[in-house]
Amino acid sequence: MYKRQSKNEVYIAPYDAKNVYMIQYHNANQKWTPERAPIISLFNEHFGGSMNAIVFQEMREARSLAYTAQAFLSQPGRLDRPYMYMAFIATQNDKMQKAIEAFDEIINNMPESETAFKIAKEGLISRLRTDRTVKEQVLWSFIGLRNLGLEEDRDKQIFEKVQAMTLADVKAAQEKWVKNRKYVYGILGDIQDLDLNYLKTLGPIRTVSQEEIFGY
Repeated sequence: MYKRQSKNEVYIAPYDAKNVYMIQYHNANQKWTPERAPIISLFNEHFGGSMNAIVFQEMREARSLAYTAQAFLSQPGRLDRPYMYMAFIATQNDKMQKAIEAFDEIINNMPESETAFKIAKEGLISRLRTDRTVKEQVLWSFIGLRNLGLEEDRDKQIFEKVQAMTLADVKAAQEKWVKNRKYVYGILGDIQDLDLNYLKTLGPIRTVSQEEIFGY
């Protein structure tokens, strides 16, 4: 059902706008295991989880290359589904190439900041400490745990393990799970304003119509 992503591909959906929206994802076809949950949760919080995270700070605040940006390892909700790495940016059409190149640089060579890491770690721990499962969430939490073959709330394990984790652990996770991957790039933008010659360097291009996407 899920095929490992072994090469770059580019899909363009024409859209009449002065901005371009791009999502890129990678499927390594690796199944979920509970032992990975703590480090992936911390990586996501540090790298792309909020306005304080590396991706947002680098792409928007430091380089002014995107209106918004995020990136994360998506943890599956079922045992038969794989992890997915996903990244998203919204930027001006004329900044597309610089934004994609800067994004790839950050993804493959994650900037290391002990200050940013400390903020992310404290934020994750604080959220886990104060989160409560109430009302109908109890049922959905129970179903979610069973779908993963678990009998205990995984947040407990994450909370306990994250306490001792370091920036070096996050860097190791980035090296193992994120660096030098192949991607499917999905781009929504005005095809007349997009640099197709540049996009061809990322991978073969396929243009999809509204009929293919929506069925009409």
